[in-house]
Amino acid sequence: MAMTTYTIRTSGFLLLVLLAVGVAAGQGFSNVGHAGANFLKIPVEPVGAALGNSSVASVQGVAGMYWNPGALATTQGTEVLLSRVNWVGDVSVSYVGVAQQVGQGAFGLSLTALTMEPMEITTETQPDGTGSTFSAGSYAVGVSYAMQIIDRFSFGGSVKYVYEYIWETNGSSFAFDFGSVYRTDLYGMRIGMRLANFGSDVIFAGTPIDRKGDVIAGSGIAYAYDPRLERVSKESPLPQFFNVGISVEPISVDGHALTLTAAITDPNDNDTQYEFGGEYAWADMLFLRGGYKLGFDEQGLSVGIGARTDLAGIRSQLDLAYAAFGRLGSTTFLALRLGL
Repeated sequence: MAMTTYTIRTSGFLLLVLLAVGVAAGQGFSNVGHAGANFLKIPVEPVGAALGNSSVASVQGVAGMYWNPGALATTQGTEVLLSRVNWVGDVSVSYVGVAQQVGQGAFGLSLTALTMEPMEITTETQPDGTGSTFSAGSYAVGVSYAMQIIDRFSFGGSVKYVYEYIWETNGSSFAFDFGSVYRTDLYGMRIGMRLANFGSDVIFAGTPIDRKGDVIAGSGIAYAYDPRLERVSKESPLPQFFNVGISVEPISVDGHALTLTAAITDPNDNDTQYEFGGEYAWADMLFLRGGYKLGFDEQGLSVGIGARTDLAGIRSQLDLAYAAFGRLGSTTFLALRLGL
């Protein structure tokens, strides 16, 4: 009888997922294009990364500042998240988030920093390098707030200052995120929605861009229509997207819990993407996670583990995730979450 109940719950969940996928697929258009500040799309937190980026509905507390600002309202006391991502191509992303419960809501501050090793400058005449190097990096500083509108519904938002630089050029912009979470009594079902990175274009400036037109004009090669000028890009739109997802708990008994998640993402620079994940928890202390993504060029399978304990009255959680990246190798995510 119990197994039949679990089967019905799981089947209902999958039916909702298939319905959502069908609706999205029926839109019949493609958003493939380009966007700047793409570091904003890199997952900075291993729980959501292990779930295949499908945690828009299941996320809670301080991690909501990245996955869904509406979930920030579930912050208990003071929460701190310290995260490190080893991305592809020797690129690293560090993240620090601090959230504070205030009445029926919570405030949060976050810092995201993408860094890489200096790179050697090469030219057409010196393809092996000139002996000089250049550096590049991307940063985002965010302020978030969320509150419980009613006992089942929370809403939140973030404003971020985005800054990028490479060599002697740099660009900046402001971005806004909005998110909400609705909780039900139907097997712990949660519905989450997020609008991310809405703001002005990143506008780059600096000597290489400002003087490129003069350099081309003085090269002695002239075209009625010069394609080289088009490649001198000063503006790039932010990677905006709409994300909606659900999560359910088909099993929650005797210290064992299973959470299933699913999400659909509609970005402004790619086709619709689908994310699925699952988490098994034992005694709310040990966690096993897995996920899969569809609609990505190289990404697919992801897995993760986590452990939670109380140390001297401090809620501590350590999480690790691994995500396959096809021909680009793999990425790893490590985070420490503290609750005071």
